[in-house]
Amino acid sequence: MHLDKTMREICPMVQCTGCSACYNACRHQAINMTENELGHVYPQIDEDKCVGCNLCQMSCPVVNKPLLRYPNFCFAVALLKDEDLKFSASGGASTALMRAVINENGIVYGCTGEDVFHVHHIRVDSLQDIERLRGSKYVQSEIGLIYKSVLADLNSDKTVLFTGTPCQVAGLKSFLRKDYPKLITSDLVCHGVPSQKMLTENIHYYTSESDGKNIKVSFRRKKCGSGVNTKLNSGRIEFGWFLRNQPYPDVNRKFYDDSYMFGFLQCLTFRDSCYTCRYATSARCSDITLADFWGLGDDANYEKGKGVSLCLINTERGQSLFDKVRDKVNAQERDVVEAIIGNGQLQKPSDKNNAHALFRCLYPKLGLKVAIEKSLKKEKFKLIVIQPLKQNIKRIIGWK
Repeated sequence: MHLDKTMREICPMVQCTGCSACYNACRHQAINMTENELGHVYPQIDEDKCVGCNLCQMSCPVVNKPLLRYPNFCFAVALLKDEDLKFSASGGASTALMRAVINENGIVYGCTGEDVFHVHHIRVDSLQDIERLRGSKYVQSEIGLIYKSVLADLNSDKTVLFTGTPCQVAGLKSFLRKDYPKLITSDLVCHGVPSQKMLTENIHYYTSESDGKNIKVSFRRKKCGSGVNTKLNSGRIEFGWFLRNQPYPDVNRKFYDDSYMFGFLQCLTFRDSCYTCRYATSARCSDITLADFWGLGDDANYEKGKGVSLCLINTERGQSLFDKVRDKVNAQERDVVEAIIGNGQLQKPSDKNNAHALFRCLYPKLGLKVAIEKSLKKEKFKLIVIQPLKQNIKRIIGWK
């Protein structure tokens, strides 16, 4: 369905993050989150139901900009058990924080990829169900009415940990419209988000399986080299597509041969707001910021390949939660500047690929694979021809 261009805007469309704060705030069900031609969701107002209360604009983080804070402390973090690390994104700091909240009878909200055709936020109240939230998902998670659920838990005097992209954290805070002492937020450093529509289409290039819960998608892998690998029995599938609990032939791909990953890594497929993201900065909107610790110095003494989390402590509330897990993880304090230098998304938003306009035109007509191939033809040629040629020349003449 295409968006009605004549509809009344809650915020400028190019700035809309799709956070769904307005959708949660509307008491008259006058707002629907509707896909545009790229699959990115935007609010659409049903004028027949709208009463003009302006709760949507009052809850919009684009209109009502949240407070951003520079981090107080920085830590490198890794879970102590290898088995935990294997199935965690980076060093598993998020898992440790979630366990601490659940152990004190709190509630955790985060993104699940257990159904790859519907990546969305869920409510978790048990240690066992934390497993549903683990792993990276390079796609925009559907919020649905989760903010309302968070509010209900807070009103019931529950401690709540909400984890999401910075714009989702900002959306929650703007929806709540006041501070709740028992709410703890953690944001994930984000490069930008493709749409669920693109992810679903890409999965169908690999399998005709229609049941999303029988398919597992992992975008990360540790100690497995580069590319996409779907070998089910290796036990370390962290970057590719494969069927869960079913035999499936090996499929090995370089990242540039996978349409979805190539578009993601080339910053081609993100929603418009990602390219001007106000949260891609060292000042953060949450209590704790989590990411891979890129640029971590060798003096940190972590085993390479197993993953290390960056954990920025932005508030006293964040510090209080981190103190509860500090003796349960390998945590080493680092300089905040080290983290910022090593992570471009703590400095500025992703640069829009020069072929973005072409992709936007081609994708609705030709589909993801062809649109990516035509839009990134030059980039792929550089990767498979020019770069190896340069490396071979350097090797022949003895340059390092």
